[in-house]
Amino acid sequence: MNFINFTDYKQSNRSYTGNAGLKRGIIIDDENWFLKFPKNTTGFRNMEISYTTSPLSEYIGSQIYDSVGIDVHSTMLGRFNNKVVVACKDFRTPGEELVEFRAIKNDYIEGLEEKLSSVSDGSDTHLSAIIAIMDKNNTFSEMPELKERFWDMFVVDALIGNNDRNNGNWGLLINYTTSEKRLAPVYDNGASFSGKLSESQMQNILNDNKRFHQSVIDGRTCAFLDDNNREINPLKYIQGKQNPDCNKALARIMSKVNTDAILEMIDKIPNEVDGLKITSDIQKEFYKKCVQYRYDEILYPTVMELENQSTALNRTSQVILPNEIPGTGSISFE
Repeated sequence: MNFINFTDYKQSNRSYTGNAGLKRGIIIDDENWFLKFPKNTTGFRNMEISYTTSPLSEYIGSQIYDSVGIDVHSTMLGRFNNKVVVACKDFRTPGEELVEFRAIKNDYIEGLEEKLSSVSDGSDTHLSAIIAIMDKNNTFSEMPELKERFWDMFVVDALIGNNDRNNGNWGLLINYTTSEKRLAPVYDNGASFSGKLSESQMQNILNDNKRFHQSVIDGRTCAFLDDNNREINPLKYIQGKQNPDCNKALARIMSKVNTDAILEMIDKIPNEVDGLKITSDIQKEFYKKCVQYRYDEILYPTVMELENQSTALNRTSQVILPNEIPGTGSISFE
């Protein structure tokens, strides 16, 4: 992979919002990109590192999204002065505006108020409310692929441990001049792979099988809540097989996941370039084992159970299964 020094790249006149850390707009080949910097951990509790590893997480998470055929923002890993950063391409074309789900969610739908919480600014993350919106909102009726995108992200985020997918970091792009709409590429994957853990914490988790299982599966949560205001464990939700749309997304994603290619991609990231540390063997081992363990323990067994249920009931619509043995697909990374 190429590791690029962005220090002297021309700064653009665009500003970028978000809570994941500082950003800087730059120009690459006459196109708008922006750099995402690691977030300072000052004020965080029980932190052993000064900055998160979110740029690295953003890059790896985005590469995995791309590997399963989901449109995702383009990313490049590099440096700005003495910091590891990730460059993200601005995917908006001239005239387009990003409309996040929180704006769509705030549209009035007659008769739906009783299914939603009292929160009226689009920030409510109760999964039942989000499902109700996706079933009733006109935008979702016009663009059924928008609901598919939500559940596809739910599954991939569970695989990569992204616990910060919320109402403000997915949606669609609208050109208000032409009235054209399209899905926004997936973006904001920096909360993947436990970016606040130090190497010593990772090593301690790797050394303890019970603690590893707790960290990688039992203790995982996402931004969405159940009706009792509890954070949902996405892996357990997927394992429960109670949501048909989630089941279909699992089948779609699992038909394309190639763990061998994912592990190889992580291995190819250099530990150091020109004296700047990027990652380490411990981090790579942790990332790889997290992906493989979630795949082996939850995702693959669950899609196999769905197929067995489908066969037993002689359903007419079959779940699409991986065509090859897990981890031996043909997906490759450039």
